[in-house]
Amino acid sequence: MASVITSRVLSYFLTNSELKPRSRVRVQSVRSGDSKGFPFDSVQKTGASLTGEEDKNGVLIDRGIREKEKTGDRVTAWNASLKCGVEKKCVKDVISSDLDVLWDDGYGNKTVKDYFEEAKDMIRPDGGPPRWFCPVDCGQPLKDSPVLLFCPGLDGVGSALILHHKALGKVFEVRCLHIPVCDRTPFQGLVTIVEETVRLEHASSPNKPIYLLGDSFGGCLVLAVAARNPEIDLVVILANPATSFERSQLQPLFPLSEAWPGGLYNAVPYLLSCIMGDPVKMASVNIENRLPRRLQIEQLFQNLIALLPCVSDLADIVPKDTLTWKLKLLKSAASYTNSRIHAVKAEVLVLSSGNDYMLPSGDEAQRLKSSLKNCTVRYFKDNGHTILLVWDNKW
Repeated sequence: MASVITSRVLSYFLTNSELKPRSRVRVQSVRSGDSKGFPFDSVQKTGASLTGEEDKNGVLIDRGIREKEKTGDRVTAWNASLKCGVEKKCVKDVISSDLDVLWDDGYGNKTVKDYFEEAKDMIRPDGGPPRWFCPVDCGQPLKDSPVLLFCPGLDGVGSALILHHKALGKVFEVRCLHIPVCDRTPFQGLVTIVEETVRLEHASSPNKPIYLLGDSFGGCLVLAVAARNPEIDLVVILANPATSFERSQLQPLFPLSEAWPGGLYNAVPYLLSCIMGDPVKMASVNIENRLPRRLQIEQLFQNLIALLPCVSDLADIVPKDTLTWKLKLLKSAASYTNSRIHAVKAEVLVLSSGNDYMLPSGDEAQRLKSSLKNCTVRYFKDNGHTILLVWDNKW
C-alpha cells in the first residue's frame, strides 16, 4: 500500500525529473487479430517497438506472418504463432522488470515505532557535527538518479522519512541530514552545510535537478538555500514549513520552556505527541484495508499500546536544554528565511496539514503560494503536523 502523501509527492517528483515516462506498450495476438493496449506509463523506453515489429496506427504488425497465413501454409503459421507467444512473453518480462521498482513500494514494512527505535540509536552522543547519511532501506539507487536531500524538523534525527525510504529509494539517491542532540550549530551554519552539498552536486551534474525536502524546521533550511542559489536547478518540497513560527498557536507557551522544572518536563513528551499528530493515523501505517473490520481494530489497539512506551523517548530525542535551544533556532530560522523568500526561483511544492496544532500550516501554505513565483500546494485536511509519519487510509 502506498500512502497518499508519498504517492502524490512521488508522482510530482517523477513529472519533474529526468525519469519522466515516454512510451506506451501495445501487445497483439496475431492469430486472433485482437489487440490490447496497456498504458504502462511507468515504463521508460526510447519509443521503439519492444518486439522489433513495425508499429502502424498504434498496432504492432508482423507482415511476414500475415503473408504466410494468406498462402495457407499452416505449419509456418503455427510456428509463427509460437513465435508470437514467445515475443509476448518477452514483452511481459521486459515490462515486469521495469515496473518492479514501483510495485514493491515497501509500505507497511516500517512504522512509527521503527522511527523511535532508530532515533534512540542515532541520538547517542558522539561529539560529531551535523552530517548526511544514506538510509539503508533506500537500497542501491538507479543509475543517474537525481539526489534528494532531506532536512529534518525539530527532532534533528533525520529519520522522519522512514515510512517512505524504500519507495523514494527507487527513484532518488536519498540523503538525510542528522543534527546531533547536543549540537549547537546556528541556523546560518546549517544553511552553509546544506548549501555546500547542493553546490557540489550541481558542479558534478549541472544538468540534473536537485530535490530538497524540508520538514517543519527543515522547510526553513531548504528555502534559505534555494534563496541563496537561484541559479541552480532546484525542486523544493516543504512539509508544514516552520516559516510561520511567529504565528504558532503555541507561541505563548514557548517562553515557559526555560522555567519548566525537571519533574514537569517528563510530561512534555506526552503533550508534544498529542500536538504533533494523530496517534491513530500513526498507528494505522501497517494495517491492511482488506482485513475484516474486527481484525483492523484489534491490530490498531496493539499498535497503539506498542507506541505508548515510545512516547517517553521524546524526552531523550529532545531534552529540555535542547528544546530551549531549538525554539531559539526556529525563531532565527523563520526570520532569516522570510527576509529572503522573495529571492526563491525554484519550483516549490507545499504539503499542508489541516489539523496542525503546532503551526498555522493552512494559512502559511496560502501565503507561500502568493509570495513564491512557482508554488503548488497540496492539502491534507485530516493530518497533523508530522505529515510524513502518518498513513491516510481514506484515499
